[in-house]
Amino acid sequence: MAALSDYLFLSIETVVNTISLLVMVPCVMTLVRTKGMHGNCRILVVASAAVQTLLLTVQCALFVYDYAIENLAHDSSKELPLLYAQNGLFTVSSCISLFIVLERTFAVWKAAQYERTKRHLYQLTAMLCFALGLAVLIVYWNYWNGLFFQSIIVLYLIEGTTLIVSVITIFYARQKLHTIPYDVDRLNAKYQVREVLKFSMAILPSVAMSSVIHTLSLTPTLLWIYGAWTYQKNCLFYFSAHSLNCILTKIVLISCHEGMRNRFKLLFVDRLKTPEGARIKRDTENEGKVYFDQMKAAWDLPLNYTGRRLKFCGLPKTGKKSSTK
Repeated sequence: MAALSDYLFLSIETVVNTISLLVMVPCVMTLVRTKGMHGNCRILVVASAAVQTLLLTVQCALFVYDYAIENLAHDSSKELPLLYAQNGLFTVSSCISLFIVLERTFAVWKAAQYERTKRHLYQLTAMLCFALGLAVLIVYWNYWNGLFFQSIIVLYLIEGTTLIVSVITIFYARQKLHTIPYDVDRLNAKYQVREVLKFSMAILPSVAMSSVIHTLSLTPTLLWIYGAWTYQKNCLFYFSAHSLNCILTKIVLISCHEGMRNRFKLLFVDRLKTPEGARIKRDTENEGKVYFDQMKAAWDLPLNYTGRRLKFCGLPKTGKKSSTK
């Protein structure tokens, strides 16, 4: 007969995870539908949301499986495949957060040129393969060698590096914004740096929160390793913290980023307030594409300061014709 505390702990884990999974759905929809990000950044942000959604799904399957086989005390020997997946997805999620801030740092460094580039699919694929490889290594360390402490140290290094790089990117962007040379690309570069600065300012709170929550979630594991806490209590805080981390980081990111905040409002808030018959259907994707095409065309136009009169809309010049000698 399972102890009452085991029922209580597993029930709390299940409720927290289920609510987090439901909240994650509109967050993912908002991230997918938000325009205006560079292709590389967009892929990484959506990949982060997808991995965290899959993490919540795996944890939900884990809890349902434990209920089904009455493994209420989380006997890890009975749930190893799901634990492999959970640990691996957690590692991949941490790596993608680091990749996002590295991508933003490169965007600041090469601001004028980076705006014109397309997606770097080979580099993005290499990053994701590295994240998957590290996830396999972490799982191998944990469940084949029992190196839980070493795995925690690696994850702490990833989270700490992500936070530090985010702070450095913000200060670097602010400095570069005031030191861009006055050349043809100044306006384009300044616009891009402003966008990078805004996004870095938006992502920093979510990264900081993720680092804090991950630290708190791994601390009970350290206590369990050294015998100061039971495995059941460790699982309660570990799984619940990861569930809350997935949604809180995305909520903070959407709240801090103006474009994502407006998209969320358009998708969910305004739609609930506006009656069905009064809605005006708009092709927002086409409008966004046309807008950014016009912006790119405007940035690429050369400036003409020769003093000559220009023709507009095919109208002829007025005044006397100048004679040529």
